[in-house]
Amino acid sequence: MRILAAPGDTWGIPGTTFLLGYAVLVGVSIWLAIALRRGVARGPAAESLLPVSDPFALALLTGGPLQAVQAAIAGLRARHLVTAAAGGGVAASRPPNNGLHPLENAVHRAIAGGRRHVWMLLADDRVRSAVGTVRKDLEQAGLVLTGPQRVTYRLLGLLPAPVLLLGAVRFLDGAAAGKPVGYLTMLLIVVIVVQIMLLLSGPPEKTRAGKEAVRSEIRRHDHLKPELNPSWGAYGAVGAAMGVALFGTAALYAADPAFAAESEIRRAAAAGSSSSSSSGTGDSGSSCSSSSSCSSGSSCGGGGCGGGGCGG
Repeated sequence: MRILAAPGDTWGIPGTTFLLGYAVLVGVSIWLAIALRRGVARGPAAESLLPVSDPFALALLTGGPLQAVQAAIAGLRARHLVTAAAGGGVAASRPPNNGLHPLENAVHRAIAGGRRHVWMLLADDRVRSAVGTVRKDLEQAGLVLTGPQRVTYRLLGLLPAPVLLLGAVRFLDGAAAGKPVGYLTMLLIVVIVVQIMLLLSGPPEKTRAGKEAVRSEIRRHDHLKPELNPSWGAYGAVGAAMGVALFGTAALYAADPAFAAESEIRRAAAAGSSSSSSSGTGDSGSSCSSSSSCSSGSSCGGGGCGGGGCGG
């Protein structure tokens, strides 16, 4: 069925025809933005994932750099290389052993250099470099987003923007010509709200594959849960680091409560996390009764718009 535009229609397109087409554009642009973002944040397929054996990589996945440093402190404590410092914090008690993880070695050197608290350790260049190396390994495994992927994720959130601009221009032209724009206004409000939400929702810290890797390792290391009071003597330094990596400082308090309390590890964690944190539905067009008429020759499905307005 051919739809003939009335002489006074904005852009030569009847209001209802534009509104329906615009609603489709809105829905497609929002769906594409969400679907493509999910694709960027998916990561490798679950069946291709290998177990993550590095406790510091898991700590970075679970709680970020702060938890990775805490896991390193747990590993050093289990090796008797650090002790609680007088007045709070951590102090080196012995020179480092061979075979330490690069992050453990960097943390120990920072502690030996006089940095006692967690937030001080995170400011050390050697510790930041070691954490960066662990992150690069996670990026290569597809468990966290790379820099370019994070940029792509943000840019995909702008997909509805051209559709929003189109609707805004139609609104202005229609309103200037005295055409009803009520339904177009409601649809524009929906697009604006969704666009703002997409812009505010930044890229995730880890991919869906990364989240699944953490869940899988928590199931595999269920025996390290703090409520089970695991023995560091039984599970060693790797077990100590893994416990903190997956279950946080509660694992340190469960295994070595005196050291955890004296080193103020929980207070340090709270201070570090507080300083580092900063962190739609489409509305379809309404149909009009065929028995009413619009003024100025505009139409709404061949009938009138009443006072509700059409698509300009």
